[in-house]
Amino acid sequence: MDAARFGESRLRTLCRRALPPAVLVVLVLSVIRTAQPLPGQYGDKIEHALAFFVLAALAGIGHAGSALASRLMIALIGYGLLIECIQWCIPWREFSLLDWAADAMGVLCWLLLAWLRRRVMR
Repeated sequence: MDAARFGESRLRTLCRRALPPAVLVVLVLSVIRTAQPLPGQYGDKIEHALAFFVLAALAGIGHAGSALASRLMIALIGYGLLIECIQWCIPWREFSLLDWAADAMGVLCWLLLAWLRRRVMR
């Protein structure tokens, strides 16, 4: 195995291993009381999109080229909705379809970036 393939394999393994803890961290940050959004009108939406972009990147890199990657992207969008439903039950949080849309936008941004990369690499 050459060095490039070895490095790619290690990156995939790292991303696969990092995904479950990252999913848990996003959940914890979504339900704790002290989480403060970035300042500005859209700070909270930026945080949502960034968090789900990172989750999608971990899933996409960790499972690149497999059918599981596509299913994970759909699962991440569902996970965003699940978090919103959990927040609906927490007095200091609220359900927001706009937050869910920002989650989905983060996943879609990763998919667009990955698609563009594949097009350029041809």
